[in-house]
Amino acid sequence: MTMSDESALTALSLEYADAVRARDAERWAATWTADARWVLGAGRDVEGREAIVDMWTTALAKYSVVVQQYHACVFDIDGDSATGRCEFSELNIKADGGRHVLAGHYLDTYRRTPDGWRYTSRQLTKYYAGPPDLTGDFL
Repeated sequence: MTMSDESALTALSLEYADAVRARDAERWAATWTADARWVLGAGRDVEGREAIVDMWTTALAKYSVVVQQYHACVFDIDGDSATGRCEFSELNIKADGGRHVLAGHYLDTYRRTPDGWRYTSRQLTKYYAGPPDLTGDFL
């Protein structure tokens, strides 16, 4: 069975999320191109897969559990490159036991490589970050 480009890009997002849940840096790193860029907000903009993985590893250490759930993704595919927008939520248990929810979307760019589609950039837009009871601020 041949996977469509749209299905392959959706599978990339699901692989990314599962690698986060499993804390598998090797699998997670493999979702990025070597020259990728990850933008999470002010002061959290990194370039290059190695720097991206270093920032991810440092951030992940603050949590005992991280579960990402992708809700909807749309893609615009043009040959071996694509753009997309993926809405997601993230459920976290911090290392100190606190609970946290993040909701938002990523604006993505992708490149088809010999190993399949990979992220060339991800830029986070947050809708909400705070307690699970939604008493935090919506952004």
